[in-house]
Amino acid sequence: YTLSLTLVAQAIPNVELAVSGEFFRQTDGSIKINANSVFSLTATCSMLAGLQSWSIDPSAALTAPAFSSATAHALLYLGTGSNALVPGASYLITSECTVAGELETATGSAEQVVVVNSPPAG
Repeated sequence: YTLSLTLVAQAIPNVELAVSGEFFRQTDGSIKINANSVFSLTATCSMLAGLQSWSIDPSAALTAPAFSSATAHALLYLGTGSNALVPGASYLITSECTVAGELETATGSAEQVVVVNSPPAG
């Protein structure tokens, strides 16, 4: 039994996220915000030809007035008056960078958990 293989070097994009604005970094790496906080996530892809995209789980509209995306690399949560993110909920925000290679498409991603502070009770 003989099997012929052809190895092709294909880089997988690396994605890095930076967070700025009104948040508290928790010991588990998640960030905690108030529902009316303003913060931004900036994604950097290691490959210039990469196509950036954003997603959020559970689903929330990544559109105005709650979110603004001036470029594919930055996502800004405007907070004030938007109530797009529900107090007491946690969200997984993901940035993906996709690059078409010789044989297949490669995708790299980075994630940030965002916890929305619950309002005071009592």
